[in-house]
Amino acid sequence: MPDLGKLSPFVQKTHKSSHFTQAANAVVRFDMNKFALIFLVLSICSYADQPPDWNEFIVQSENKKWSAAILRQGKAEEPWKDDWVLNVYEGFYVSSPAPNILPVWSTSYNPSGYFGGYLSNDGSAFSYVEFWYYPNHPVVEIYRQECSIKKNGSYFRVGSKLQQTASHQLWLKEGGNVKYYTADEKLFLQLETVKGLRKVSAVCNKKT
Repeated sequence: MPDLGKLSPFVQKTHKSSHFTQAANAVVRFDMNKFALIFLVLSICSYADQPPDWNEFIVQSENKKWSAAILRQGKAEEPWKDDWVLNVYEGFYVSSPAPNILPVWSTSYNPSGYFGGYLSNDGSAFSYVEFWYYPNHPVVEIYRQECSIKKNGSYFRVGSKLQQTASHQLWLKEGGNVKYYTADEKLFLQLETVKGLRKVSAVCNKKT
């Protein structure tokens, strides 16, 4: 930093003003980033406390080569009393395919009333992950043609001191990633929780 005593008063004032402006901009950037983070947290908490809408929906794999449609089978007054089905199609669809397009595989589906899920890039597995934490209720459900795999919250060992919303607790890391990966030719689902990475085997076996 230059010796301000050797500079003219005008230059000293300009130099100080420049540093003040840079500091002010840094504070503004910090405040904006802080505001964005707070807004993201509040948005997640607000979304997580929204009631279920019980609508049909469709999810695409990350590589856009497969699509999974969650469809209601029936017209009961209460949608949770109807049967639901998971249809997996080869190809990219933004809405449920026409009836003449048959799914590669189908299975019965246990809906939560909320949309969303994760379809593997080979179309062999579909997973639903709960925003809310339930120690004795499935928070991860993996559907495959041969079986379904369900894991209660206690399986993930995230403890009891979790972020509280208006009515529930959140156990996933804010902005955390949920993805499939393969190890030793076996498929796994990996989640970022508030206590770090956790994984679930997506392999059907006799204990599933």
